[in-house]
Amino acid sequence: MFDDTSNRSIIRSEQHLTADSPPPEIVGREAEIHNIRDAVRPLTEGKTPDNLLVYGPPGSGKTVCVNHVFNALENETRVKTIRINCWQYRTRPSLLTELLIQLGYPAPRKGKPVDTLLKLIGTWLDKNRSIAVALDEFDRFEDKAEIIYDLHMLSQQSENKLGLILVSNLPPEEFLLDSRSRSRLNCRTLEFQPYTAEELQEILSDRVEKAFEPGAVQPEVIETVAEEVAESGGDCRDAFERLRQAGRRASQENAHKITPQFLIDG
Repeated sequence: MFDDTSNRSIIRSEQHLTADSPPPEIVGREAEIHNIRDAVRPLTEGKTPDNLLVYGPPGSGKTVCVNHVFNALENETRVKTIRINCWQYRTRPSLLTELLIQLGYPAPRKGKPVDTLLKLIGTWLDKNRSIAVALDEFDRFEDKAEIIYDLHMLSQQSENKLGLILVSNLPPEEFLLDSRSRSRLNCRTLEFQPYTAEELQEILSDRVEKAFEPGAVQPEVIETVAEEVAESGGDCRDAFERLRQAGRRASQENAHKITPQFLIDG
């Protein structure tokens, strides 16, 4: 039943058609990467950085760019990087506990008060090195102003510094972080725009090269997907999924190429 090789897939690696796969090259986000880099650069000099709120629609490259900068920061400097998804850790105690675990502390058997968790993080900062923390899906977090204030004050009071990068699908005014709060918490903003059709074409061309057999995807297919996705919001994850599904349909019909007909939802 499963040994039938007559329907060989033209997809070599579906992993390259997911947002979790690091892109071979980041397209159209040079200025945004420079802004994120400049926000955390003071940490490399032992100085207090600006907190940065990165926001924009889903699939616009926010997390990819933050990860790119954090990878370089971890590999090229002494700064410790921490990445936490606020969809999973939505409260102050759960987020601070996860931060401590990533710093090397054992997972506590029972919950600890917020003040105790903050004291432990402060002790780590005093004894070790500076930290850059990225909080992804920050608009899902419950106590937004409080956690920014907690971590900002840790940076002010500790021997080494802590920088904060917040990543959100929503602009700050839509999750009750007003300009006064952002100013008080030393928080700048960086907006990501949706990808254009031209940018999506370049992104998809790079992915197709790694995901499919050579020559399996016709150029007009990439162009069509890029244009349609750009018109519907520019979410590159949507573009990846459309190509993946088209590849599966073509393989099921034992086709050697993906033509526009396979883009139609079946």
